[in-house]
Amino acid sequence: MKTLIILAGGRSSRMKNSVNQAELSDPQKLAARNLHKSLIPLGVTKAPLLSLLCDHAQQAGAQRIVIVTAPDNEAFHLWRTAYQSNRTHSAAIDFAIQQPINGKPLGTADAVLSAFETFPELQKSRVAIANGDNLYSAKAISIALEHQHTPHALIAYEAAHLGFDPHRIASFALIKVDHKNRVIAIVEKPEVATHAEYKDSDGNLRVSMNLISVWGPSFYKALKACPIHPLRGEKELPEAIRIAIDSDPQSVYCHLVFERLPDLTSAADLQTFS
Repeated sequence: MKTLIILAGGRSSRMKNSVNQAELSDPQKLAARNLHKSLIPLGVTKAPLLSLLCDHAQQAGAQRIVIVTAPDNEAFHLWRTAYQSNRTHSAAIDFAIQQPINGKPLGTADAVLSAFETFPELQKSRVAIANGDNLYSAKAISIALEHQHTPHALIAYEAAHLGFDPHRIASFALIKVDHKNRVIAIVEKPEVATHAEYKDSDGNLRVSMNLISVWGPSFYKALKACPIHPLRGEKELPEAIRIAIDSDPQSVYCHLVFERLPDLTSAADLQTFS
């Protein structure tokens, strides 16, 4: 069964903290302050990003969607009821709970681990993983769902096509590959002045946006071994990928796509969906 895990367990703190700096209508500001960012009504249709993302996932062939949320997820259950009543898609939608530590979620690797331990069958199968605040295309999700020839894969976005300025690119992780497109390094938040050092042989700068394909039996071990970052206090997916590479240097392939990627990090991003 083709399964996509969507990570929506964060607190949307950057979205909520930036509301006063964004040029938004009063209803938009109210939604941004009170809803998880993946559930904020967007544009003319007022469909939330999570609905659009699930539409794209099912167009890509996903048969099951597991959404990782915080324990207080009544709004997500209400969303699921409304979504399924208004769609003809047939994918099952399940929820996994990411338990907070000291009042905050423990990061993206911990979120995936929560899904794997809520549904142990995921530990034995191929699974795709996506952020809940990025609107990946059906094409990109399909690449993650269909990948087979290595245990794991990252779907990288070429920086010039993402639609972000260089300083925003510097807030993401960059991917270095060998001549066979195998991942050899993931570099967190490198400074803009160093970006040229990370370009591949064709001059492409590969940006990780947490769209990943993993083979459960080996990636579950990497998730279990993933440490808490000493500064950020979270278990992060790039570190789990590094652990997988350390275990098998040829295990992580990098697909490169040349697409824009709508993103909901701050309140100003809501304007891109109007």
